[in-house]
Amino acid sequence: MTEEIINPNEHLIIPDWINVKYFDKVLKQDQPDYVEVLKFTPVAAIPPGENFTSTMLRIYIDLKLKDGTTKTKTYIFKTMLPSDRGGKDMQEMGLFDKELLMYQKFLPAFEDLYKEAGWNDIQLAPKCLLTEVREGNIHFIFEDLCVKNFKNVDRIKGLDMVHMERALHKLAEFHAASAVYADKNGPYPKEFDSGFVVPTEKVKEFLSRSFKVKELAYQNGIKSCGLPNTQIEKYIKDFPNAEQYWALALSSLEVDPNDFNVLIHGDFWSSNLMCNYHKDGSIDQLILVDFQIGKWGSPAQDLLFFIILSAANDIRLKEFDNFVRIYWERLVECLKVLNFKKPLPQLRDLQAAMYKKNNSFYAFFALTNHLPIILFPTDKDSNLHSLSAETEEAENLRMRLLSNPAYGKVLKDLYPFFYNRGFLNFGDFEE
Repeated sequence: MTEEIINPNEHLIIPDWINVKYFDKVLKQDQPDYVEVLKFTPVAAIPPGENFTSTMLRIYIDLKLKDGTTKTKTYIFKTMLPSDRGGKDMQEMGLFDKELLMYQKFLPAFEDLYKEAGWNDIQLAPKCLLTEVREGNIHFIFEDLCVKNFKNVDRIKGLDMVHMERALHKLAEFHAASAVYADKNGPYPKEFDSGFVVPTEKVKEFLSRSFKVKELAYQNGIKSCGLPNTQIEKYIKDFPNAEQYWALALSSLEVDPNDFNVLIHGDFWSSNLMCNYHKDGSIDQLILVDFQIGKWGSPAQDLLFFIILSAANDIRLKEFDNFVRIYWERLVECLKVLNFKKPLPQLRDLQAAMYKKNNSFYAFFALTNHLPIILFPTDKDSNLHSLSAETEEAENLRMRLLSNPAYGKVLKDLYPFFYNRGFLNFGDFEE
């Protein structure tokens, strides 16, 4: 039976319609030998600061079985944010509609490609037990990977070399299947033309407003990270305005048909992968989660985002080019196994793509939007609404995030690295 249940986010409001009756259909499919629900306990699945675009619950259900024994089943329930807590903005970006397509159609198809090629042990994502559209909201019920001892790596510490290599291999498996699927079946639906950025006035207003609200805190972070004053003055002077930022964002939607392109994950960082381990501590399996922000484009966009946000401090820049090679070697291996008909991507082209103008948004966005949150300890106010609000409390939170010494340490290394490579030449985006 259920042991002591810990709720990692006591402030999360759980709708009362998430109840025993709602889970009846899933239980009948997943546990056909149950006769009675003895206890139903929904709690938050993750602490604040681990997910900003959805509500995640872990559902504990104590069951009585036909043979008289009892057991506890747990499931992960995912749904949209309340409209007044960021859900309206997320709905405008179509994130849940996209994830619905991924779990209903594309992820099963990608895994089938590997099975057809004889690689039967490739699992890309958790098993999805239910997808549903209810009163305009989209819901998912997933297997609980924690039952199989899957867990996230500490986002603040980042991934060591072993975890980075396995994660890059898994990303390559996902990308390779997506490229082969497109080659066989034609382009993906229009939903996958955009990711974090959607070319609409409402999304432009949302992203521009969010950028303007955080601009002072961003610049404060640059000033307080310990760089020489001459560099700080240069970085502040060249910091983008809202128009340049939107132009940078829009450029991420440009796709060069001459490049090697894939369906990128779009939000690939340490909290969107889970690992379980052998008894000796080595990694057994690694699985990707959260497929809301994928789009068709260069794999360099996922690579930039992932390396910046997930690699441990001591290897992020030291192994930067090596990470690209590790990914590329697995990518080519998978494309060959899946019988990709087009020319295989060359390493020199992938390395060059890391610095192309239309991919640089993912570096700046990761550096200034995600990294301050990822390196900040769990806080009840770490949510989309609080971070974007135009209130004194929200501004204080943003200042705390950007003045965090852990963030300053990374910024001190990364900002010059990208500045010197032209990523932060925002004048390139002036008309």
